[in-house]
Amino acid sequence: MSFLKGKTAIITGAGRAVLSDGRCGSIGYGIATAYAKEGANLVITGRNVQKLEAAKEELERLYGVQVLIMQADGRTPRECVS
Repeated sequence: MSFLKGKTAIITGAGRAVLSDGRCGSIGYGIATAYAKEGANLVITGRNVQKLEAAKEELERLYGVQVLIMQADGRTPRECVS
């Protein structure tokens, strides 16, 4: 299935966090993965640039989608306005 091919999804909190048992612990990353599996390109945001870059690399490599990262803290309204 690729019912989101050609679409773009914006997902907050999508940095790739790895738990001590090796599983991915970010809900946002899990949502980004589900969208990528369906062919959607992504804009992912989060506070940690390294985690965002890791997510970008993995999502692009595994699913062949384009990913744009933006560092932002959604808890601070001023950072959400450009």
